[in-house]
Amino acid sequence: MIVRLGKQAGTLALDGCFLTTQTTIKPITWWLSQRIGLRAHMPADSYVPRGTLVLSNHRSLFDPFLITFHLGRHNWFSTIPLRFPTTPKFARHPVIGPLIRSLGAYDIGAQPIEKAKKLLYTRDLLIRKRTVLLFPEGRIVKDGQLLGEFKRGAHMLFAFDCPVVFMHLSGFSTESFIHPERTNNPMIYFSEVFSGSAEEKVKRMEDFFSLHHADDAD
Repeated sequence: MIVRLGKQAGTLALDGCFLTTQTTIKPITWWLSQRIGLRAHMPADSYVPRGTLVLSNHRSLFDPFLITFHLGRHNWFSTIPLRFPTTPKFARHPVIGPLIRSLGAYDIGAQPIEKAKKLLYTRDLLIRKRTVLLFPEGRIVKDGQLLGEFKRGAHMLFAFDCPVVFMHLSGFSTESFIHPERTNNPMIYFSEVFSGSAEEKVKRMEDFFSLHHADDAD
């Protein structure tokens, strides 16, 4: 019992750390959004409860922080803190690593066995009602093609009875924050929050991203 209480205390302390750091950088993410004129389109009366699986395409290095800011604008303390995996390149960097880990990032691993373990860790976060952000593409890309590796992992995560919301970023890149004039109507689109079977979630994921990538191509 003492061990369990110790773990619970450690978890609460960690959540408090992430909540503090993610709240502290809100002015910075607000400024980044204003710099490029980023707008968010969210369904009316949208409510994202803690323990939601958030999936988004990946446009820039600032995406996790922009998404955290806009996702929590209407229900900050029910959505935040948010956790997100990142590549070993950033998670294990001697300078960047400690900074982004303090903001909710965790190492996704480099080898298949490491990635499998982190997939289980992600599942555990959702079971413990922690909001988790994943990028289906796994990297910053512009073609919007969902990777087969993610689809296989998505079936496992989608099998759990957790709410899901999709987000689509468009019209900007990392360079846009240096050259704001190079943006093209920067937007974040939110889907409705929903639950369902794994098959229904995968189908809605593919439909959502296909629709918005088609809009980008027009």
